[in-house]
Amino acid sequence: MGRLISLGEVRLALRLIVKQPILSGTVILALATGICLATMGFTVRDEVVNSTLPYQAGDRFIRINLVNRESRRLDPAVEVYHAIRDRATTLQHVGAAAGRPFTVTHDSGDVESIIGASITPRSMTWVEAAPVIGRTLIEADGEPGAEAVVVIRDSLWRRRFGGDAGILGRSMVIGAQPYTIVGVMPDTFQFHNSGELWMPLDEATLGGSARRVFAVLRPGETYQTVSAELDQIRRDATRSGTPAEERVLVRSFTGEGDEAGVAMSAIVFVLVMVLMVVASNVATLIFARTWSRAPELVVRTAVGAPRTRVVGQLFVEVLLLASIAASIGVAGAYAALRYLRHAFEGIPFWVTLEPNPRVIVFVVLLTVLVSVVSGLLPALRVTRHDLRNTLQTGRGFAFGGFGRVGAVLLVVEIALSIALLNGAVTMARAFTSFVEDIPALPKDRVLTAQLGRIRAAEHRDKVVAAARTLPGVVAAGAGEHLPRLYPPPRMTAVEPLPGEPVMASQPAPGHAVGEGFLEAIGGRPVMGRIFTSIDFIEGAAPVVVVNEPFVAKFLGGRNPIGRRLRIDDRRPDAAAPPWREIIGVVPDLGLSVGDPALTAGFYIPVRNEMLWFLAVRTSVDPMTLVAPLRTALARVDPDLQLQEVRTIEEAGYEERVFLSAVATALTAMGGMALMLSIVGIYALLSFMVTRRTREIGIRIALGARDWQVLRSITGGATIYLLIGGLLGSALGILFAQARAVILVSIPAPGVRMPATIFLTLAIAGLTACWLPARRALNIRPSEALIAE
Repeated sequence: MGRLISLGEVRLALRLIVKQPILSGTVILALATGICLATMGFTVRDEVVNSTLPYQAGDRFIRINLVNRESRRLDPAVEVYHAIRDRATTLQHVGAAAGRPFTVTHDSGDVESIIGASITPRSMTWVEAAPVIGRTLIEADGEPGAEAVVVIRDSLWRRRFGGDAGILGRSMVIGAQPYTIVGVMPDTFQFHNSGELWMPLDEATLGGSARRVFAVLRPGETYQTVSAELDQIRRDATRSGTPAEERVLVRSFTGEGDEAGVAMSAIVFVLVMVLMVVASNVATLIFARTWSRAPELVVRTAVGAPRTRVVGQLFVEVLLLASIAASIGVAGAYAALRYLRHAFEGIPFWVTLEPNPRVIVFVVLLTVLVSVVSGLLPALRVTRHDLRNTLQTGRGFAFGGFGRVGAVLLVVEIALSIALLNGAVTMARAFTSFVEDIPALPKDRVLTAQLGRIRAAEHRDKVVAAARTLPGVVAAGAGEHLPRLYPPPRMTAVEPLPGEPVMASQPAPGHAVGEGFLEAIGGRPVMGRIFTSIDFIEGAAPVVVVNEPFVAKFLGGRNPIGRRLRIDDRRPDAAAPPWREIIGVVPDLGLSVGDPALTAGFYIPVRNEMLWFLAVRTSVDPMTLVAPLRTALARVDPDLQLQEVRTIEEAGYEERVFLSAVATALTAMGGMALMLSIVGIYALLSFMVTRRTREIGIRIALGARDWQVLRSITGGATIYLLIGGLLGSALGILFAQARAVILVSIPAPGVRMPATIFLTLAIAGLTACWLPARRALNIRPSEALIAE
């Protein structure tokens, strides 16, 4: 290898890189951008998919869920938990934790909601952490009749107790029960969430249904063997009453959720497309750069340099370019990931966003691969030609191998750029729609919250009634969902009138609401009426309120009042659903977001079903009612929880911030790919035209007119642009058509975006041909003939 690459070759490579600053800079920019995005994207993906808890056995922590026939994840029943804990041989430990807000009443009488967790005390030995003072939970704390104890976080200790060293043994009233403080944990301890207090979870009842069952695998066990054993244990423990369609789902404790999985899949897909655009861009530029050095290669060959040495020199140049780009790209990725880690709240404590050895190895391999593909392959292809003949005839570049290969690379780059940006923008629009303004929703004066620890519909009604009694409350009600929180669509059919054709069922999102909910979120009838107390009486006639998009989609804008619709139940064994009379129409209240085709929906009144979201419309600043509302609900049930208390504009804030960040990332990656494509296409076509200066001079000397020369030059580029544009537009539309596989709603595809992107690239490409051609036309034929 020493004979192939020497220090002199490296110095020569550096001089040649500096000698062609524009082309070299374009290559470095493209590679640095691709490597930066690859480092960031695969770091995030690796952390989401492959991260582990920061404990000695952190890589063996798993979650245990049941999956029913509708693919919904359920918590194992108490008897299933006990059977798994007592009988599983593939597990070293089985525990459970329930994270939620707790209502804490301080000595001053203030009522505060504090995030915390109930956890099986035995589990604390598996999450290594030393308390600041006192002790952690121990197994005896979970035994029947044990004293009610609590461990608090250092931040709570200092915020509410002033860091009092005598905190141990003091009492805290949580819900309606006093708990003795036995320890203070450091702020770095966050299992299984980032709450501020931990209490023993009663393993006999597991504290209800809202808990997470987890376990620690025995060394050497696999998810497949564990799933098989636990599924058999589940069947033995629930031979009666449990549907046969349920099965055990075992996955990593840090495994991604559905929403994160969809977003990561979208980012990785776009990232791969970006890398393909970068690869085609770099390969094209390197090919042009290599071929432009034909005179130098001829001289080196003439003086006896072997082909291996010539190829080695070209490879060293590309390797240096790739190394410089990799350094810049990795540094940029480190800076960007560090910013993201501190800019976004709610990131799981096990996610560090630090490039790990796997990602670094990936970047190194990517750099070497780019060097091989972009350096060795063009060098081998170029040097296999008779360079002397190429130099003498001048035909090698314009009509030889590079012309065909360059055309293919150019078409591929254009097609990938259009398809990538169209797909990225389409997905970004879907994610962005979750944060867009909904005109009919109140901009303020509405407080929302998620209800926790609701045991029955009557319990919920007492909560709503307590909220209505507060001064400043105009309306209050409970609902199945809040605006913008996408409910799943259900197949819906409208009963045809006599003489009308029967219309097939179509998907429409539905929302179950309690009395007062529509009024609380600003729902006002534009036709007919909304629900009254009569509609919520047991045995009342089935009715429904639809929104304006529903009228437009299902009824063509015709009067809907008095028409009937049927909402199909997805369960095959369910009774036939009733026909519901449409009694009113409301504006679009954000029932569904994303795809405009799925904004057409409806609201149905329910009485005895569980509704988990509270909406309170006020005549004053809604945030001033948070404390009175907590106090009023504590009188109804001290253990009742109000979670995520926010104004209606802030509902679903974390999801919206996350999706907004994803949309920004997708748009940025697509825009970066477009920019690189514009620069690459401009550089390549400009270079190709410049290399034809001699041909232009000959044609002018023979009497060709300027417009004829320009047409011959731009004609070929126009064909390449048209072919690439058509392919890219087709790919972009085809990708958007596959939106059904994405769990979030994506707008229907169109042709405007691909056409706009293609027009941008076409303008850049034709400008790249026209400018150097115009310069060449101003050169005298004698000067053009000696240009090469």
